[in-house]
Amino acid sequence: MKKAFLLLVLPLLLSCSDDSSFTQLDEEAIQKLRRTYVNGWLAKDSETVLSIFEEDAIIVPSGLSPIKNISNIEKYWFPNDSSETTIHSYEIELMELRGTDSMAFTLEKGILNFSYEKGDFSMTKTYTSHASTVYKKNQNGNWKIISRMWTTLNE
Repeated sequence: MKKAFLLLVLPLLLSCSDDSSFTQLDEEAIQKLRRTYVNGWLAKDSETVLSIFEEDAIIVPSGLSPIKNISNIEKYWFPNDSSETTIHSYEIELMELRGTDSMAFTLEKGILNFSYEKGDFSMTKTYTSHASTVYKKNQNGNWKIISRMWTTLNE
């Protein structure tokens, strides 16, 4: 419940805060994480995708309940069930990026084209979505994703 509250309140708090502690280096680190996320998906590299999340991160996929901690996120995104998902293209447009010295958030619009196969079933889809991602700087000074939620605009 605390993290859900954080997701709702953090953007408001950050918009009212003094952004002077959020440096150009912080912004570059967040931008690098965003590129790593997209490139990891395009390369089918689950280790890269998962490596940018905190161990206790939460994702909230469109229309689903929150999925908590990295092992559950891995099971959701990369199931060991003989299915095959291929990302053909993934574009994320940054709409907003704000932060402080230890917390940041992005608002994004994404377009994802993928195919999914399992047994005799296959499909190809293109989704447009809006996403909100919350980042936290850890004790080592590295930024990690602590929460990502998205809503699909055309299902």
